[in-house]
Amino acid sequence: MRKFNWISALLFSVALASCSNVSSNKNQSPAPAATLSTLQVTPASVSLATHASQQFHATGLFSDGSTQDLTSSVTWFSSDSGVATINTGGMATAVTTGVTNVTAKSGTTQASATLAVNNASVGLTSITLSPLVSTLAVHTTQQLTATGAYADGSSRDLTSNVTWSSSSAAAATVDVNGLVTGVAAGTTSITAALNGITQSMTLTITAPTITSISITPEGFTVPIGISQQFVASAVYSDGSSQDLVSGVTWTSSLLSAATIDANGSATTLAAGTTTITATVGSLTDSTTLTVVPAHLTSISVLPATATMAVGTLQPFTATGIFDDGSTQLLPSIQWSSSASNVLSIASTGLATAVSTGTSTVTAASGGISGSATVTVTSATLVSLAIAPLNSSMPIGATRQFTATGTFNDSTTEDMTLSVLWGSSNGSIASIDDKGLVSSSATGQVTISANWGSINQSTLLTVSTVKLISITVSPANGRVAPHTSALFTAVGNFSDGSTANLKTVSWKSSKPQFASIRSSGLAHGKKAGTVTISATSFGVTGTATLVIGTGVSSGSTQQFAAIGSFSDGTTQDITYNSHWSSSAATIATIANNPSVAGLATTTSPGTTTIGVNSKGTTNSTSLLVQ
Repeated sequence: MRKFNWISALLFSVALASCSNVSSNKNQSPAPAATLSTLQVTPASVSLATHASQQFHATGLFSDGSTQDLTSSVTWFSSDSGVATINTGGMATAVTTGVTNVTAKSGTTQASATLAVNNASVGLTSITLSPLVSTLAVHTTQQLTATGAYADGSSRDLTSNVTWSSSSAAAATVDVNGLVTGVAAGTTSITAALNGITQSMTLTITAPTITSISITPEGFTVPIGISQQFVASAVYSDGSSQDLVSGVTWTSSLLSAATIDANGSATTLAAGTTTITATVGSLTDSTTLTVVPAHLTSISVLPATATMAVGTLQPFTATGIFDDGSTQLLPSIQWSSSASNVLSIASTGLATAVSTGTSTVTAASGGISGSATVTVTSATLVSLAIAPLNSSMPIGATRQFTATGTFNDSTTEDMTLSVLWGSSNGSIASIDDKGLVSSSATGQVTISANWGSINQSTLLTVSTVKLISITVSPANGRVAPHTSALFTAVGNFSDGSTANLKTVSWKSSKPQFASIRSSGLAHGKKAGTVTISATSFGVTGTATLVIGTGVSSGSTQQFAAIGSFSDGTTQDITYNSHWSSSAATIATIANNPSVAGLATTTSPGTTTIGVNSKGTTNSTSLLVQ
């Protein structure tokens, strides 16, 4: 391993819209029994064909942090048995077109899921499973997708609608979402069934020779109270590698700094550096996790307020604000709803509107919490709008579609995660249950979105297109001398479509003022103005970069950390480091993986931006005008 010497903090501008010891006592009274805190119903949202069935599951979260499958012990009911019925074991059967809420109740605790019965699903003729893998290593997983073909030539993603099964659970298991897990060497048949239509694939579980294991992420630096997921990957004798989901023993060398559970999730407790080790048989790998003395002071929940119609879904996110001026997304947090009969919320933060009323959504970690207010109305859906309309895209690309619902009270909601998506020809372009289209051949398809009896569609053309221009962002960047700016290039094609360009040649018109690397990272050397150009397939796009001083209040600034090592090499370690701001009232700085090092300015003044990677630090000043 290379020895780490120092960090240089590079500021670059992005134009964005704004254990305690426990003594035992044999006479001590037994600990009180754990009580049920919340319920979670899965799947959270399902669309079925008439007469089709769907198995629902109820998972209980208890006061001691444990979970338990309560599917067979809760009371199940459907808010509209005319649309769908549900038996005592959680098996729902679609009756007629419409939307109903499936609810699981235990005492005073309950949670719900949304079930839409759609005429568009009638006429299923076959199911296709993908990918068509034939082997799977022990202790690894494979996500399968079920796509339905219909009598009218259309296709739909049925992954969450079909009933999955494995002929040999001793060899491999498959969950309700089609995730297969290899258990032991052997052969099994994985089957997807819906409305009498079935499809199967044979899967052989192997126990290949593992030559080494590797832990990711490596060398992370995080604040106190944050959970960090580690993954152990197996490297096999044929040179291939796969992530291991079981069969790994995890340890932490300094439990006072961080603990780690059997699934590789580490919880930071106090400042210090610990060694995280993964062991598989005689093979081990280790990495360091550095915990800096930053404490969670508050939690921001977004959206802060929301209005939802009964049966719709709303994802919530929680961001932690720390006492060193940093912010970070909190993926492992406890979600709750003050009125589960009005709104249920899953451990992922996805809320389901159950009945009319008001509920407070709370995200909590330790003694710190944040909340949002949700109002659930009785509004009914009257129309759907799809975006983009009548669009085109190249072969081998992906495009995200969205659905917006308009209700009879004139309100609108994002229905992208709630509707049933479909494609008229899956061999040209398929679409998953989240609205993401993947193109594979030239032609024209109809992309449709359905919710109960409401549906909408648009045309999508897949063609061989020509790049006609490049848009470089930011168009008018600004950085201080000796800092950097990150540029991106988006291609504009002859059919009107756009896509991020991965193969780009970057150039600066005046390297003496600012140079630019192959990644699009431009470094300002001295005051002046340069033209940054991006060229791909003979087409060039340009942007302007001004090398000056200071930033304005209310804007954002991106920082990067470049580490220098004892062997003379350098490496971008922005995402592995912990960022801080000495004056949070002037600017805060994010630590989320997707926006690590992004500072948000709030008022004029000067703050010190600090970076810490495994105890090695550096800092720079940020002037907000």
